[in-house]
Formats: sequence, C-alpha cells, structure tokens
Amino acid sequence: MGKKKKNRIRLKDLSKLTEDEGAYFNRELSWIKFNERILAEAANPQNPLLERINYLSIVSGNFDEFFQVRVPEYQKNSRINSEEFQEVAGSITTLEMIYSRVIVLMRKASSLWRKELSPELDARGIHIITWADCTKDEKEKLLDQIKDEKYTILRGERISDLRLDEHLEGFALLAETRNGRAAIPIQNIIEKKGRYLPVKGSTDTFILIEDVLRKYAEHLFDEDVYAVMPVRLTREAEKVLKGDDADDIIFENVKLSDRLPSRLETPEELPFGYTAHLVSALDIAPELVFDTKGPLGAADLKEIPVNRPELRYLPFRAGIPKGLEKTEGLFDAVSKKDRILFTPYQSFDALVNFLKAAGEDENVKEIFMTLYRLGSKSPVVEALIKAAEAGKKVTAVIELKASFDEERNFLWSEKLKTAGVDVIFGVPELKTHAKCCLVARTEKDKTKYYATVSTGNYNESTARIYSDLSLFTAEERICQDLRRLFSQIKEGKISGGFESLIVSPKDMEKQILELIEREADSKGHIILKMNSLTDKTIINALYAASKKGAKIELCIRGICMLRPGVLGLSENITVVSVVGRFLEHARVFYFEKTGKLYIGSPDMMPRNLHKRVEILCPVYNADCRSEIERLLSIWLSDKVKGYQLDSAGRYSVTGKSGQSSQEQFIEMMKQ
Repeated sequence: MGKKKKNRIRLKDLSKLTEDEGAYFNRELSWIKFNERILAEAANPQNPLLERINYLSIVSGNFDEFFQVRVPEYQKNSRINSEEFQEVAGSITTLEMIYSRVIVLMRKASSLWRKELSPELDARGIHIITWADCTKDEKEKLLDQIKDEKYTILRGERISDLRLDEHLEGFALLAETRNGRAAIPIQNIIEKKGRYLPVKGSTDTFILIEDVLRKYAEHLFDEDVYAVMPVRLTREAEKVLKGDDADDIIFENVKLSDRLPSRLETPEELPFGYTAHLVSALDIAPELVFDTKGPLGAADLKEIPVNRPELRYLPFRAGIPKGLEKTEGLFDAVSKKDRILFTPYQSFDALVNFLKAAGEDENVKEIFMTLYRLGSKSPVVEALIKAAEAGKKVTAVIELKASFDEERNFLWSEKLKTAGVDVIFGVPELKTHAKCCLVARTEKDKTKYYATVSTGNYNESTARIYSDLSLFTAEERICQDLRRLFSQIKEGKISGGFESLIVSPKDMEKQILELIEREADSKGHIILKMNSLTDKTIINALYAASKKGAKIELCIRGICMLRPGVLGLSENITVVSVVGRFLEHARVFYFEKTGKLYIGSPDMMPRNLHKRVEILCPVYNADCRSEIERLLSIWLSDKVKGYQLDSAGRYSVTGKSGQSSQEQFIEMMKQ
C-alpha cells in the first residue's frame, strides 16, 4: 500500500477553508496602502529632493490609472460585498469606501508638496512661479509661446448647456463671461508644449502652462471675462481592440461621450456653483470630485525640466554577468553554464547581446520571442529586425492588449512585419504576459536550443528602474518546453504537456497548490516574491500550510489580501513589502523541502492564473539557485525599506539605519 495521505485538502474544498471574510484584506484598500508607502518615501527627507518629487508623482500617476481602469468598473456596479463592507463600516457603496481613503491620501500629497517639497525646490534655486510673480516683459514672452495654438470654445448660458461629454477630458478652462459660461479644452496644448514653460531670463524658473493659458483665455472673448479656472477630468480608459482575426485587429477610439467620467479635479478656490453645475453636466458622482490646493495632475511633477544630478540618487555602473559581455562566444558560455541577469544592478545590454549574437551567428536558424511592453526605442526589436534581415526565421509574439502601450506595440508589430518577422498576436481571449526567448542553433549537424526567461518586460527603459531577474540557459527540459509553448501559441490554444515549465491558464493554479501542499506536508519553508497576491484559492492554501506548521515568508510589493500573523490561521506567515529606488518586479517561488525554485512573469491573481499566458521557469543550476536564494534572504531581511505587514493591515519599517536591500544589491553587482 502507498503512504497514507493525512489532512489532505482538495482543491474544491479550499474555497470553504476560510468562511470568515475577515481572513482577507480588501483589494482596493490594500492597493491604497501601497500608495501610502510610496508617499512615505516622498516624505522621507533622507531621499534626494527630485527623487522625493518623483515618488509623489508616482502616487498621482497610480491614481490616474486607478480612476481610468478600476473606478469605472465600480461605477457600473457600485454595491459592495461583505468583505469590503467589514473594512469600512458604514460605507454604502464601494465608491464611498474608496473615496474616504483616497481623499485623505490626496490631501496628504498636496500638503507635502505645498509645505515641504515646493519650498525646498525654491531653497535649491528651482522655482515654479505664478502669473502674478512674472514681470511685464516675462508675461508678454509667455503669451507669445501659446498665442498661435488652436482653441475650441464651448459656449452656453449655463455649464449644463455645454457639450462637455463630447469634448472634455484632461485639462480644461472654465470661463464666466458677461454672456454666460464657457469651457475651453487645453489638454492637447499641454501634451504638445509640456506642463512647464521656462521663464526667459531666469535660470531653472518655470510657470505651469495652465497659468499662462488661463490668462490668455481672456483674449479669446469679445466681452468681459469675470473668471477663468482650470479643471482636470479623468475618464474611463479609451483604447479598445476590434476584430476576431489577428490580422484584422485594429485600434478604435471609443467615443468620448461613451467613456464614463470617473474623477474631477478642481482647484480649492473654484466656487461651489461651478462644481455643482459641473457635476450635473458630467453626471459624475459628487464623491468623485476632488478639490486641491496643490497643482492639478501632479503626475507631471516628475517632468520638471532641470538637470541637477546632486538632487538625484547617486549613479552607479551596472555590470554584466560573465559570459554575456559580448556577442562573441556567448552561446558557448551559456552552453557550459546557466547565467542569471539581475537588472538594473546588471546591464540590460546582456539581453541585447544575446539577441545580437543570435542575429550574427551563421549557425542560428530560428528565433522565437514574446514581447509585452515595448518602449518608444527598442534595441530588442531592432535586433530582431536585423536577425530577420540576415536570413534568420524570426517569430515575435506581440501582446496588443498591454494596458496603455497598445498603440506603441501595434506600430512595432507593423515594423517587424515589414522586416519579414512572423508576427503573432497571441492566443484568442488571453493576454500573453510570459517573457521568454528561444534560439535554435545548429551544432554538429543537430539543433541545440538556447533560451532566456525573464520576470520583466524586454524594455530598455523600464529595465533601468524595474528590479527583475532573467535566466539564460541551454537546459534541454526548459528549451523543449519553450518550443512546445511557442507552438501552442501559434496554434491559438494552450493545451499543456509541459515537463518543466508551469504554464497558465492550463495548469498553473493546480501545480502551485500541489507545491504548497507538498511543502506543508513536510513542514517546510515557502518563500514567494511577487507584485500582488489576491487569489483566494492560493491564499487559502497558504493558510492551510501555515496551520500544518510550514514557515511561509512573502515579499509582496503591492496588493496583498492575505492577513498574516493571525493565531490559528496564519501565525507562521510573514509579509514584507520593499519600496525603494527601484520598482520591485521580480517574481520568485521557492519551496525548500521539495527543492523547487522558479522565476517568471505571474503574480498570484485570478487574471494571471486564468486569463493570461504565463510561465514559471525552474532554476536547475546550483550556482544560479544559490544566487537567487541569497537575494531572497536580503529582500526579506530589509530593515530600511522593507515594510512589515501586521494582522491589522498596518505596514511599518522595523529599523532606520544600515543599508536597504537595493543599496546592498548595488554594492554586490558593481564591477
């Protein structure tokens, strides 16, 4: 007889494991707390001034995306469920719950800008001045910069008469004149000219363009103008994809009037009468109106056009893993031993060298690669194009539904097609989020494969600010599975049958649950590092493992719905969130007793497990495993930038001295 299985929890039972909804933190509130941690970095005087401002702009940009994507879903179905209700007693709708926390955070951000960051800029000789601060000559020169722009003026006796739904998004000016009200959209001008106009004759002195446009608006009317005020409207995200066949996929702008208004930002001095009429005209919930003393659209604060390196983090020189420094001999080096690339501490040039080597090597016949989020400049795409032009057969799987990068990816796909690359737009109904590349090379009359699998996008720009891991390998089990994966993507269906890779949506959830359970049965040690943890089935499995005595350490940068440290439920689980100079983006899954270690692209969220093509790749090489285990230890023991999560949902830093994990990595990777 086989060994009797004790205390087995079947997959279908996991949903019943924690009937008390209090076992989970609310998703949106956890996301808001993540932004609180970023704002804490903006408030930290130990960070360089321009970096503090960058943190502040990141928070604002995160909320822009939040109101473009998440809030519209709640507007369409605003009733909250029990787990959300218990987080904020007395809330009637999810929007009210979000508002109560978001408004506090936005007030803190505005106050931080006005009371600390803006005065500190002034003290450092960087000035953002108002129209009233300008001399007559400066005012004339500023007006000259915007007088030739084209302006649309919407007129009516009342704001409710204006066709705001057809024209208004982003920044606009509201004017009250002798003959009624007017609205002037200015977002297109701001995108063209930028938020900051230099004040001629003054060094590092700027004025916000809406201040100048606000004054110039008086010249657009042949009547008395009593007041002009700026507002900023956020709407539901605009891009949609049409067409069932990949070759027919095109972009179409949704009509502005069909996209829900999801937030209205106004200056604090805007009279209530304007606000009330705007709310009515836009049919927007009153709780989605935010008045502020700070600048509207604070995400643009990071774009202050100054070159002051002394107000930035100290630069460092990123090294390159041995064997990946140049194209010559690269495949021989990888054939002998796997390599780990750790960006941005090591240079993204290593990945580019891998692709260049494939394009230049006469023995390379085929290249397969997934591309998810591409930059405006892409050495990766250029390398693939050169490889195709050199006669290699190149296949690129491009994800056109990468949020906010759809149009750029589409343009790159057209360029690749023109160069002769076989472009595939992934599996129908699934996003291809996996990050991998496979190279087929003829060696001794046989085909040998080389691969790289990454936790991050193949994007040169983000590789400078995202912390990611990439594996370079010639391991046959991995390469054969990648061959199978690309074949299934081309067929349009993920059908499984992988030996080493864990692939979604076919069987990732099942295999992760099995790994957790096996580790729990041996009272082992689980370490999971990812961006977000929201899948309740996975969370319940971790609770079950904790109850069996397994030690579980989680490094979750952003959203974490798991509640750690609860007696009888999760007392063996700890959670840390590292927030610092670089965006923690690497996903690592470590199971000590069973000897399994994976890196890859997925977070443990329902969309990653069931609606995306994702992969987790095993790390077999002992040196590479040891290297990653060391990194995990440093992340988890960060006392400077590692925020510990407690059972009440509070994040706190346990210490203030010493080096953060990211500072340690910089020192470790220097060459």
